[in-house]
Amino acid sequence: MKKIFKYIIAASGILFTSCSNELIAPFTPGSLTEETAITQSSDLQKLINSTYNILSNRSEFVFSSVFTDEVGIGYANGGQGISSEYIFLVIPSSELSSNIWVNTYFALARANRVIKYADTVVPINPTDAELISRLKAEALTVRAYGHLKILSYFSPNLKDDNALAGILANRVFEPEEKENPRVKNGEFYAQIHNDLDAALAIYNSLSNYTANNNFANKNFAKGLKARAYAYKEDYINAEKWADDVINNSGVTLANPADYRKVFFTDNEPANKEVIFRLKRTVQQNAQGTNLHNGWCSVAPNLNGSPLYEVGRSLFNILDQNPGDVRRNVIVAPSSIIDPNYATSADYRNTDKLIIQKHGGTETGSVTAAVTATNGFNNDFKIMRISEMYLIKAEARAEAGDLVGVGLALKSVLDARFGVTQVPPVYANATAAWAGILKERRLELAYEGHRFIDIKRLATKANVTINRDPADYSSSSSNYPAANPANLPNNSYKFALPIPQNELNANPNIVQNTGY
Repeated sequence: MKKIFKYIIAASGILFTSCSNELIAPFTPGSLTEETAITQSSDLQKLINSTYNILSNRSEFVFSSVFTDEVGIGYANGGQGISSEYIFLVIPSSELSSNIWVNTYFALARANRVIKYADTVVPINPTDAELISRLKAEALTVRAYGHLKILSYFSPNLKDDNALAGILANRVFEPEEKENPRVKNGEFYAQIHNDLDAALAIYNSLSNYTANNNFANKNFAKGLKARAYAYKEDYINAEKWADDVINNSGVTLANPADYRKVFFTDNEPANKEVIFRLKRTVQQNAQGTNLHNGWCSVAPNLNGSPLYEVGRSLFNILDQNPGDVRRNVIVAPSSIIDPNYATSADYRNTDKLIIQKHGGTETGSVTAAVTATNGFNNDFKIMRISEMYLIKAEARAEAGDLVGVGLALKSVLDARFGVTQVPPVYANATAAWAGILKERRLELAYEGHRFIDIKRLATKANVTINRDPADYSSSSSNYPAANPANLPNNSYKFALPIPQNELNANPNIVQNTGY
């Protein structure tokens, strides 16, 4: 981390290049400092925009799906993941897990500068003063989001205040700082909630403020409090904040038609489903960074060179309810479905289940997402209103209210089927947790949640990672190490390794057990 922060501070090009050429126009060697570069609200705006851009990294989404049970190996796979994440191999030099750490801290470094310099920029009028305050609130919200991400992936026990999380990045680090230790979860949670409380105080002070899901916003701050409390298993507070978002955000669950728009074209009606998204533009379109290209080389259809496909166990659940819009959103209509897949002599080529949740199509094979100049570039959905209902279901399970669990889940099911559903009924708490985990699996697939959900809830639900044997022991998809038996719920691998680059640069860092 010392190396990361020192590099950001020392190399002004790294700090400012993606913000704007305007910021570096007067540069001469030795003359430009942060104090002289960040002097007006437009500078802060460019810096927070750059922060958002850094956060739109697909590593989290791809890692979570490949390491767990959301994918099987695609028929066009050229070796991606087969010798690493898919067989549960993760080491300090692993690219995807390292990216989660490095990119999050790069974003935190920029958010910290927005927070710091928002207090020194002199507004030119009251409107400008409100803009500066809003940008600071956005940066505080993003800082809380970044810290919660680091904690969730790198702490071995999310509910233990004494377990180690990551490096607390709550200020601008100076070049002369030599060592930055990991701190405990308790300090992380305290910082997360302090930042969110400070952000909410600012949002509430702004006149005529309206939450915009293209930016960190008031609803996202409240939702992050609900998420953080759920991770901590403080379900009284988790439910309180989830209810606040459900009842007061104005964001409602999408019906089937709008749900398709959320993931296929990013043009759903206002205040439908999405609480916060990392907005991507067509000008940012590139195979190396597009979200859909995390699972396919070209496009999310049969001929789009899929590297990974829908995991057979996930498909089998989806296929039980064809009226559930998530079945159509997740599985491309161009897929080839082999009813005899379990005995197929060439499983990878007779059963082709194409992932199309990001940039897909309702019918046919012409998708919105393609890899071409100015082609469609999916937004990253970081939080949706359905997560709040799922957190509420967790809180009801923790309270022993099995009927309440069913009612919370029913709200999501009614929206996804488009007609009123009978609420799920559970015989005991274990069954309720399993039901919650199943609904989270269906609802949040390919959105970066599954790894953390297994880590938090699998033991409560008495389940494990669930891959169909065809995805690891069939004739043409034979990867014995990918058997879920090799990753029990108590595996040390549910705390990712501190990256090797961090270990090399920071002598005071402590590696997680097992690596």
